[in-house]
Amino acid sequence: MKTKDVNFLEENLTRINKALFKTLPEKENSRVTEAIHYSVMNGGKRIRPQIILLLCEMLEVEITSDNVDLIAAAGELIHCYSLIHDDLPAMDDDDYRRGQLSCHKQFDEATAILAGDAIQPLSLEVLTSLEDPNLEAKTKLEIINLFARACGPEGMVEGQNRDILAENKVLTEEELDELHYLKTGKLIEACVLCVCLMKKNIDKDLIEKLKTFSNKFGLAFQIRDDILDEIGDEETIGKPVKSDLKNNKSTYPSILGIEESQKKAELLIEEALLILDKLPFNTEKLNALCKLVVNRKN
Repeated sequence: MKTKDVNFLEENLTRINKALFKTLPEKENSRVTEAIHYSVMNGGKRIRPQIILLLCEMLEVEITSDNVDLIAAAGELIHCYSLIHDDLPAMDDDDYRRGQLSCHKQFDEATAILAGDAIQPLSLEVLTSLEDPNLEAKTKLEIINLFARACGPEGMVEGQNRDILAENKVLTEEELDELHYLKTGKLIEACVLCVCLMKKNIDKDLIEKLKTFSNKFGLAFQIRDDILDEIGDEETIGKPVKSDLKNNKSTYPSILGIEESQKKAELLIEEALLILDKLPFNTEKLNALCKLVVNRKN
């Protein structure tokens, strides 16, 4: 894919990072707030907020662009909190994230835990503080509930729990699909569904189609992550490779092999694109994001 085809992602990234910075407490307040800035403003693909921005544009939701950006930032904050905790020695024990030391290595474990603990409710604080004439209180509450469930005991937390319990075990492909739906897919799904909540008079059939799209997109994203952990360039992906192998985790390459894993990811993206192609909207930008995700190098 030519760079010019995805220039809109860079433009969105500027919006997302500006909104993220706006949500954060003053960096100089404490060691914890310094760690928050370090972990949130350290780059990253910002896939989850990108989806929110692209879907809001596609569906022409009637809230201000500043508030769209803040909702997108809230979704990314939840992701950032999870990365801090995932990297901890008690979890995945990763020393690097996005090309720099993990939060607990740059600071210490206690500070990293507290930074993650602070970022999660901060995302909900952002959502509760939104003021928009086209965003009803009921809708705002539903969005908050959606994100809370995505990162709770039936979402990301349970996914991470299963990931830890799966060490030194061989999972089936179906078990691995379910694990990653919880750990990764639920938040991506929440990002899609929160836009559906913002769209007035949206058809229920359209919601179901977009939910299915999000699940296929999310799983393809995770499979490509597993592949890059096996064959990726450490400098390009910004963290050590083969960390899953080190932790004796079941991955798609360990179950299916590299080639079959890539085929599965590409099939999922093909199915996601078929869903988009049948929608009565301009899906060009989402199409481009899908194709980028399945072939990415980091």
